[in-house]
Amino acid sequence: MFTYYSHLMAIWLESGSGLEFWASYHTITSMPELPEVETVRLQLLHKIKYKQINKVQVLNAKTVRSNLSFSDKLNGKTFSDIDRIGKLMIFAFENEPDLFLLAHLKMTGQFFFVDKRKKVSGGGHSMTELDQRDLPNKHTRVAFTLTDGSALFFNDMRKFGYIELADAEMVKKARGRFGPEPIKADFDKALFASKLKKKNRSIKAVLLDQTFIAGLGNIYVDEALFKAKVSPERKANEVTEKEAYAIAKASGEVMNKSISVGGTTFQYFKDTGGQNGNYIDYLKVFGKQKKPCPRCKTVIQKIRVAGRGTHFCPSCQK
Repeated sequence: MFTYYSHLMAIWLESGSGLEFWASYHTITSMPELPEVETVRLQLLHKIKYKQINKVQVLNAKTVRSNLSFSDKLNGKTFSDIDRIGKLMIFAFENEPDLFLLAHLKMTGQFFFVDKRKKVSGGGHSMTELDQRDLPNKHTRVAFTLTDGSALFFNDMRKFGYIELADAEMVKKARGRFGPEPIKADFDKALFASKLKKKNRSIKAVLLDQTFIAGLGNIYVDEALFKAKVSPERKANEVTEKEAYAIAKASGEVMNKSISVGGTTFQYFKDTGGQNGNYIDYLKVFGKQKKPCPRCKTVIQKIRVAGRGTHFCPSCQK
């Protein structure tokens, strides 16, 4: 496995210019999106469910919102579930209806689980050999020691991620800040289509808005719009009802497929079993600029829409 710096050097040598290097660096360091977070949630749940917390160490106060009672409130508590809305993970505890943890990986957050045999597995932004070494290490922000001898570590190089104590009312408000998720079977496509008619922004900007529809990040918006044959530059209120249904269907399909194969990897994302996400093998347009469209063979273009690098086929996306 490449270490972090050796991989960046390889990109530099292959690119031939600093500009191309930083473009590549930006691409591979994208934050985990919903399918990646869902993969971490599902796999981490099986590792910590019904396990009791013996000790909590807060190594960076900012990560826990500078809550001085963070450790005391969690000592002795037993994990019972991990839920998720958008990219926000929600940890629940046995017999504690008013105590939760809200966790967000942001750009560089990671969860590492170390079993009682000292085997390390991790999920989140990255999992290099250096990240796993000597846990807790310099990037560990919170450490949970469990009574069975295992441990859970939250690492975050840039310190943008957080783990926050919450009560039931806070969880309710957090859920209210997110729109519906297209991966859910009960996603209302008719309501989605009617709400698009009220939006005078690009369809890409609207799909990236987590208060409108939850979970779609840059990769999956590009892929969903390609699948639905809709240009990312189209105004949302100009999208037809038929196209809106196609976008909703495509959004759910690309994310559910990604979840089924462990997410999308750009060198650094790993699931909690230490495996790369495999959805990169299914990408049609994202990162495919200057390559032929898999449908019509027109060259895929990359432009900026809603402030984000955007990949699309100028011929079959209208």
